[in-house]
Amino acid sequence: MRIVLSAIFSVLIVSLGVCVFISFKSHKPIGKYVAFLVGALIFPVTGNLFIISAPFQILSTVGCYIYFLGMDISMYAMVVFMYKYCNVNKKLHFIKYVVLAVMIADSIQLLCNIFGNHVFYLEQITVDDSIFYAYRAKIGLVLHRIADYTTLAGVLAVFVVKSITSPKVYAERYLVILFAMIAVAAWQTYNIFSRRPLDYSMLGFGVYGGLVFLLVIYYKPVRLLDRMLASIASKMPEALFFFDRSGRCIWANDKALEFFNLANDELDYAPNLLKEKFGDLRNKGLEWNENYVSGLGEDMKSYALAMHAVIDGKGRSVGYYLTIRDNSIEQFKIQQETYNATHDALTRVYNRAGYDSLIDNANLNDTFLLLIDIDSFKETNDKHGHNTGDKVLIKIANIIQKHFRKEDYVCRIGGDEFAIIIPGANKETSKLIKKRIDTINNELKTIEDDLPFATISAGGAYGASSENFLELFNDADHALYETKFKGKCGFTLFVKR
Repeated sequence: MRIVLSAIFSVLIVSLGVCVFISFKSHKPIGKYVAFLVGALIFPVTGNLFIISAPFQILSTVGCYIYFLGMDISMYAMVVFMYKYCNVNKKLHFIKYVVLAVMIADSIQLLCNIFGNHVFYLEQITVDDSIFYAYRAKIGLVLHRIADYTTLAGVLAVFVVKSITSPKVYAERYLVILFAMIAVAAWQTYNIFSRRPLDYSMLGFGVYGGLVFLLVIYYKPVRLLDRMLASIASKMPEALFFFDRSGRCIWANDKALEFFNLANDELDYAPNLLKEKFGDLRNKGLEWNENYVSGLGEDMKSYALAMHAVIDGKGRSVGYYLTIRDNSIEQFKIQQETYNATHDALTRVYNRAGYDSLIDNANLNDTFLLLIDIDSFKETNDKHGHNTGDKVLIKIANIIQKHFRKEDYVCRIGGDEFAIIIPGANKETSKLIKKRIDTINNELKTIEDDLPFATISAGGAYGASSENFLELFNDADHALYETKFKGKCGFTLFVKR
């Protein structure tokens, strides 16, 4: 993944550099402004490349500063380009200098993170078996985003006004840029709220820079842009549905059509199909994201769903779009990692970490704790070897699980020590436990296999008689010691004196 993304970003940076050169050499008066804007976008794209490709924390840190400072430069360059391209009244040019002052102030506070650590910090994560350093936002980064988003919103507003107030013959030149900015803003917003492990949102801004270059330096009709944006969206890995205000599906990308096996002329079926699969999504509002899971085991499917409103220049909702990403493999890996972290690799019962987690969530007054020790297990290891000892452990773990309920938690907490957390304990629990231990020992005595003879000793205690789980463990351990002292191969209940 790192190599692929690094290659894509590198190609994008080189392409933007070519666009800057051509724009600067262009005979069009707007060319130098396009060169400034596209050149400014190279900085955050380069910073994003550092974050994605850097295997070391220091390089990722440098990348973050280039990224964030580059965004400030890009926002100011966007304002400068807007003033020239939209022929903004000279009386309003003071706003340009206000934006410049805000961006300078924001850049200073970003650099102060070196000393204050108030903007972001880096977190080491693993994606596709590769180590990355992802930034995590603090209050300073929130302020940075407010400054940039406010600036972007102002630029969008100007383009909206120009699109509405200009004659139709001229409106198109503003609409194409407006739609490109909306697409980039939507992509950026989606990346922020979708909580991806890696941020590669600058791909959108890089594409935006290329679009501005093509549309301004080599102007084409809006239908071409429609096809370009549709092509980009069509190749997105997420299923993407666009709806109008009434909830009618007006467009879907290739992944979305494939999701429900629909044709382009069957989009009217999409709302009902989505409702059947995920429930009534519109009741959740127009700004949300969540994970949806269906099925169990190998049949489990997990989807990351996100809904976002599409807002016009007057702040009105003109529709919304839904993204659906199949993250079943990611969720399965998380479950597998959680399982491996809490289960013993040899016996497949809970390990000590799993035991600690279980008691943290258990009700002390409702719990019976049983400790089990394999009798003379050290002699078995010494005489027959550790491989044979491991087989004995596996056999006994399987037999213990067979004779206890599914809701009882069997844990291996030491070499030959097991603990069983038994919820829903009552007065009959100790009698049932004694019968089960006797049954297990009788079964161990009668099993004919090539493994050495083994029996178990057990001790148990009620949580209701203890102040905390540590005391409960000590009580059960004391009862286990009593069983060992009395001759092993049995069960003792701890009784408070």
